[in-house]
Amino acid sequence: MGRRDFQRPRHGAILIVVLVCLAVATAVSIVVVRQIVTERQATQMHFRRLQASWLAEAGIERAAARLAADPEYTGETWTIPANELVSDEGGVVRIHVETIKDQPERRSVRVEADYPDMPERRCRQVKEILVDRDAILSRQPTKAADGAATQKEVTQ
Repeated sequence: MGRRDFQRPRHGAILIVVLVCLAVATAVSIVVVRQIVTERQATQMHFRRLQASWLAEAGIERAAARLAADPEYTGETWTIPANELVSDEGGVVRIHVETIKDQPERRSVRVEADYPDMPERRCRQVKEILVDRDAILSRQPTKAADGAATQKEVTQ
């Protein structure tokens, strides 16, 4: 009777220790999984932001090429399918070109690039630059005398 009575409480205590250890291990696992998910989301956001930036740069180059071919070019919406981006998702670039008031030799080029082209997940990069007619013909964007060429980044 004496030896058995001492072992019963120990079995219960060991079970409690095992359950506490299991609960701690589960909590640690949950924290680690949440950290991994957060890091993955941050990496995906960084990739989308970078891709949108590249698309905006490509939009500036496209506008320069179009303006060199046609000084009356006013812009376009350029949809890029996923297979051209070597990606699972496509993008869209909106190019707006306007003549600067009282400066007919200057153009304001504004590019908005969205990647991916899904409102709930997109990153948007906006770039603006002023170009001279001479620069348009040579395809070299130039800053305005007052340094008014700008690049803006907007992430949505």
